[in-house]
Amino acid sequence: MHGGRGIGVTVNNLEVFVTFRRIFALAGAMLSVGAIALAGPSPLSIVAVRYVVSEQLPERVEITVTDPLERALFALPRVCKINSTTGYGSVNVEIRFEGGATEQDLATVGRRIDELVLASEVVVKSRSVTLTSPRL
Repeated sequence: MHGGRGIGVTVNNLEVFVTFRRIFALAGAMLSVGAIALAGPSPLSIVAVRYVVSEQLPERVEITVTDPLERALFALPRVCKINSTTGYGSVNVEIRFEGGATEQDLATVGRRIDELVLASEVVVKSRSVTLTSPRL
């Protein structure tokens, strides 16, 4: 029989030898595949937009930034849902697209917010547009 810890069996004059390490590796791989199957598909990508503005009152940020931003983004092709949160001087928006967001959707959102005209009293301190996983 082979050296080391293992199981040896003779079947029809063919010696089969399996080490415990191989058994455990195979069992671990099967558990991993099962866990992935149970978890289901990963969430679809979304486009996330974040604004930081000079206005601090959430009510004013909602009126001057969030509302116009949502109206502009809902008009884009394949947009199926928009989630937004407005805070003290900030706006976070997640845009969901039918079938998940793509690099092309990211570029389209970027162009649309470049064209967006906000109220004259709003000073945009920073703005970002990213392709990411849903958070809101």
